Amino acid sequence: MVGWFRRYFAGRPVAQVVVVLTALNLFAVLAFTLLVPARPLEVPTLLPWQDPAQTAWRLGAALALLAAVVWAVRPGQRRAWEFAILILIGIAVVAWLSQNYLPFLALGLIPVVARYWVPLWAVLLIVLGLGALSVWWAQREPLQVTFEIVLSQGPQGNTAWGALPTPAEYPNLSLAFFIFIGFLYSGYALFTLELLVRETRAREELERTRRELEQTSRQAGVLEERQRLAREIHDTLAQGFASIVVQLEAAEMASENETSAARYLEQARTSAREGLSEARRMVWALRPEILENTSLPEALQRLLQRWQQESGISAQFTLTGDPRPLHPELEVGLLRVAQEALTNIRKHAKARHATLTLSYLDDLVLMDVQDDGIGLLPPTSGSFGLRSMRERVEALGGQMTVESEPGLGTTLAVSLPLYPQPSMPKAETL
Repeated sequence: MVGWFRRYFAGRPVAQVVVVLTALNLFAVLAFTLLVPARPLEVPTLLPWQDPAQTAWRLGAALALLAAVVWAVRPGQRRAWEFAILILIGIAVVAWLSQNYLPFLALGLIPVVARYWVPLWAVLLIVLGLGALSVWWAQREPLQVTFEIVLSQGPQGNTAWGALPTPAEYPNLSLAFFIFIGFLYSGYALFTLELLVRETRAREELERTRRELEQTSRQAGVLEERQRLAREIHDTLAQGFASIVVQLEAAEMASENETSAARYLEQARTSAREGLSEARRMVWALRPEILENTSLPEALQRLLQRWQQESGISAQFTLTGDPRPLHPELEVGLLRVAQEALTNIRKHAKARHATLTLSYLDDLVLMDVQDDGIGLLPPTSGSFGLRSMRERVEALGGQMTVESEPGLGTTLAVSLPLYPQPSMPKAETL
């Protein structure tokens, strides 16, 4: 039964509240009607709970009303004829209570059920209407009137009589009111306590879910940090080691050809020192060493000059617009993308010339890296280098496009907002 109740009201707390409150009110009304005899009062007085038949039909009527409410709040939309049936049931309940007991007993039943479908102002009108009916009923329809017969005999032996209207007290009326109010408010108190308990449990569940989300977020942050470190290592240390290997291989070939290898050894030594400095920077600093004391255009120009010396490919740097200081994340991101793009050109493009263009617009900064090499096959290559560049640019709120045709070279275009996005991290720390 409990399982069915939970499944029936799953995801519908309002319907559950309506049914529970209706059950509490029906229990209070049932207790009242079992302790107080119905109108008109018959002598000898027989209380309803003393008659098994009256007890049975009152209990059956209460269960039937509760079943009707459960049926009314079932999932799905109601039809017009179903609302008409519910209205007729409500009118019948008020009429029966008005004829036999007190109309205000319906105040705990009708408005609670009506609130499930109609707005609060309509429920308040129903409450006012039932209250007005109760006042009228108490004034115009007293519980019972009996007559006291007074006999008197005169000197001549004549007999006179008179009738005095006297309201009669109903048996158990005050006791029934006390029990009714006790049941009603104790039921409301228990139900309110249950709501508080459930709310507390819901808050505990929410807090537990929040902690789980925080843990998941931390794990996601760790994963993101690992990916960022992978990009950093690929863009710095891995490229530096690759440059050292290339220079050492060139030095080895030069020694075999009995030519001077000092230039290659010096370049390898320079790359090793830069790699060491970059490794220290990854541990202790945020910005690349090349950006510590220079602007982004100067850093890119120095990067392009060094790359030209190492690769032997002619290169040109172009600056348009008015340079301005950028958020550190933007400068680091553009520098890393430029490093990766130039590395790809040296490794794969077989180009003779490369161009790096940096443009400052009103609200954007653009960077293009172009070469006249063999192009990409296919242009949307999913290499780690391209993927890491794209992830870095998108993390900064920008866009990256790659255009390439076989034999006509490749153009990599990056567009970033001049100002950091709200979701952008304030600092890139380790």
